[in-house]
Amino acid sequence: MPKFIESGEGRHKVYLEVVRAGSDIVIYIGGGEKPHIGAVSICSGMGEPFTFSLPNHKDYLVSHKAAQTIFKETGRNTLVIAGIHVDDASEEDILKLLKNSEECVRKFKVELLRTQTA
Repeated sequence: MPKFIESGEGRHKVYLEVVRAGSDIVIYIGGGEKPHIGAVSICSGMGEPFTFSLPNHKDYLVSHKAAQTIFKETGRNTLVIAGIHVDDASEEDILKLLKNSEECVRKFKVELLRTQTA
């Protein structure tokens, strides 16, 4: 299972770190200028992920989708913590950060498939 993946450059760089918790998966997706904890999502196959977000944070857009995507791919309980921040972010900045976070998840899935079939 991959441990560290990144996508993007400069203030739009996003990274994904993985920790195994037994057969479960814990992922942190951070980046931008000030990585932090903004939202947490957990998916266990009970339908939609449960998502908790700090006030005034949009990181749930990343954590919710990532938890759902990775759970569907692995069938394992998946916890995603997300915190990506760029000061005075424009709509273009936000779109780049979302794209880079999605690319990290895509790379994770590809690498996971590669290691499972090797």
